[in-house]
Amino acid sequence: MLRRWRFFWPLLAIAILLVSISPGLLASSEDATIYQMDEQMEMDTGSTGSFQWVVYNNGTDPLLLTAELVSGLPSRMSFELEPAFLVLEPGQGQDVFLNVTADVDMYSDDLDLQVLFNVTDMVTEVSEESVFSVALEVNSVYGHLDRYNKIMGIWDNSLPAPFEGSWGAFLVSLLIWLSIAFVIMEVFEPALHALTKKTASEWDDILIDVLKHPMILLILAYGAISSLEILALNPEFMTDLEILYHVVLVLVGALLAYRLLVKVVVRYVRERSKTTDTEKDDILVGAVEMLGKVLIPVIVIFTIAATFGMNLGGAIIGLGFLGLIVGYATQAWLSNVFAGIQLLLDRPFKIGDWVPLGNGHTAQVMYIGLQTCRFVNLDTNEEVVMPNSLVRNQVIVNMSAPDARYIVNVKVKVPVDEDPKRVEALMMEAARATTQILQEGKCAPVVRVSDLKEGRVLFTVFLWVDKVQNRHQARTDYGSNLYRLFNENKVEFALPRRTVWFRKE
Repeated sequence: MLRRWRFFWPLLAIAILLVSISPGLLASSEDATIYQMDEQMEMDTGSTGSFQWVVYNNGTDPLLLTAELVSGLPSRMSFELEPAFLVLEPGQGQDVFLNVTADVDMYSDDLDLQVLFNVTDMVTEVSEESVFSVALEVNSVYGHLDRYNKIMGIWDNSLPAPFEGSWGAFLVSLLIWLSIAFVIMEVFEPALHALTKKTASEWDDILIDVLKHPMILLILAYGAISSLEILALNPEFMTDLEILYHVVLVLVGALLAYRLLVKVVVRYVRERSKTTDTEKDDILVGAVEMLGKVLIPVIVIFTIAATFGMNLGGAIIGLGFLGLIVGYATQAWLSNVFAGIQLLLDRPFKIGDWVPLGNGHTAQVMYIGLQTCRFVNLDTNEEVVMPNSLVRNQVIVNMSAPDARYIVNVKVKVPVDEDPKRVEALMMEAARATTQILQEGKCAPVVRVSDLKEGRVLFTVFLWVDKVQNRHQARTDYGSNLYRLFNENKVEFALPRRTVWFRKE
C-alpha cells in the first residue's frame, strides 16, 4: 500500500508543472527557473500596466538575479523593474514585475519590449542570461483619427492636380473653415440681428453677442486642428496638437461662462433689482460676480491640469495650505467682507439714513459696500470711509428709524422767585412759534421741572422735530424765540452764582 502511494506524489508534481507552464514561456537551467506570466498587454494612456515573471531557485547555492529592459521606450513612457535585482536562497521563489506607465499625452503605438534576466551562481560565479519578449499596445484618445488626405477630414480627396495630395486637401479644408467663420461673422450674425430687431426684448441681441466670439474661436480652432491632421504628421506632434485643442476648448468654455455671467445673469438681476427698494440685490449681485470671477479661473486651472494628467491631490493640499496663508494675510479684508454681508442682511441702516459718528458728529449714509461704508459728515461736509468690521463692532444708532422725526431737549434756568406756571407757558409759546417743532398728539412739547437748588429752578422742554436734519435749526430758532419772550415778559435767566467769603486775620 505504501509503495503504491510512493509513485503518486512525483506524478502529481509533474502534472501540476505541465499545467502551469502551458500558457506561458519558461526559461530553465540547472539552478533557476523563470516563468513568464504575460506575453502581451493592452493599456490606455494615463495608466500603468504590469508584466509578471516568477523566478525559482532549483539549486543548492544562492543565486543573484538582475533584470534589465534592453529595448527602448518612447519619451512619453516610463518603466520600473520591481525588483531590479534580488538574491534567491535554495528553494526560494520571487515575483518580478515590469511596470510600464504611459503619460496622458502619449500617442497610440504598438511596442515590442525585451527584458533580459541574468542569473549568477554566487558560489561558482557562473552566469546565464535569458531574454523574454512582450508585446504592448498603447491606446490614446488623441491623434487616433484617420484624416489623411481627406477633405475636411471626411471626404476622400478626388481633386485634380496639383491638389490631389494631402497638401491640397489641407489647403482646401482650411479655406472652407475660414469661409465658414467669415459667413458667420459677416452674413449670419447681421441676419440674426435684423430678425431680433422685430422683437421688443433686447435679450436676444445680448445672447447673440455673447455667443458670437466663442463660436468663432471654436470654429477656427477645430478647423485648424482637423486640417493639420490631414497631413498625417508625426503622431507625437499630432497628439500635442489635439491636447492643445482641448485646452483651447476649456478656455473658450471659460470665456463663454464669464460672458454669460457678466452680460446675461448679472445684468438681468441688476435690472430686476432696480425695481426693489432694498440694496441687498445690488450687493449680492456684486458678490456673485466676484465669486464667478474667482471660481471660473480655478475650474479652468484644474481642468487643464487634469488634461495633462497632473495629480490634483497634492495641488489641492497645497492650495488648501496656500488658502490658510492667504486667509491669514487677508484676515482684515475677509472680516470686512463678512461684516458687509451681515450689514446687508440685517440692514441696520440704508442709503440716505442719518447716523451718529464716533466723534459726536452726524453723518448721512451714502454707500454700503462689501468692504466699506461711506458717510458724509454733515457737520464738516467731509466724506468718511469706515471699514465694515468697525461699523459692525460698534453700537449702530439709526437716527432716521423708525421715522424721520427726532426728539431734542432744551434746558433753561430761572431764579427761584419766578412763577413756574408763567415760565412754562412762555416756553410752550416759544415752541409754538418754532416751525420745525411738531405740536399735535404725542409729539406735543412737554415742559418738566428737572432740578431745584442754589436759588435756581431748572426747566427742561422736550421737543419733537419734524426731521432729524432740522434738529440744530430747531434748537436755534427755539432759543431765539424763548429769549425774545423772556425779554418781553421781564423774565430773567438765572446766572451762575458763587459765594466767596473773606476771612480777616
